[in-house]
Amino acid sequence: MTLSRKIALSGILAALALCLSLLEGMLPLSLFLPLPGFRLGLSNIVTLVALVTLGPSFTLGVSLCRVGVLYLASGNFTSLFLSLLGALFSLLAMALAKKGLGKVFSLYGVSVIGAACHNVGQILGACILMKSLGVISYLPLLLILGLFTGCLNAAVSQICLKHLKAV
Repeated sequence: MTLSRKIALSGILAALALCLSLLEGMLPLSLFLPLPGFRLGLSNIVTLVALVTLGPSFTLGVSLCRVGVLYLASGNFTSLFLSLLGALFSLLAMALAKKGLGKVFSLYGVSVIGAACHNVGQILGACILMKSLGVISYLPLLLILGLFTGCLNAAVSQICLKHLKAV
């Protein structure tokens, strides 16, 4: 893939990730699962697609763009800090796991690892902001939910990648 095509695809993926994040914020998940801060992580579908098609450096750009624009739209520093930590932990873990893609980890494994590390990053961020380790008790529940959301996001990513290869 040429550099200009990678840049164009990065912009499209960043815009899509931003739209998915905003859409997810409007979903009334708390009606079904009343857990503070729980989200499906739909923008991680885009992160997985970007990681597989563009590699880690372009995926970092896509993630930073999404987090940055969301901050500009909301002005919420806490949200910026937690989103940034979650995105960076997740991307680092997925990039490392992807090196074993097809050998050790499938796309599902990479996605679940990303979901788990996203939760770890956000919990660590919450510990820093709250100056308390008490919030760590919330992590096991988030990790269990991350198994499901990671698998869901991998399934959708796999479909997207199949259609993207056809283009």
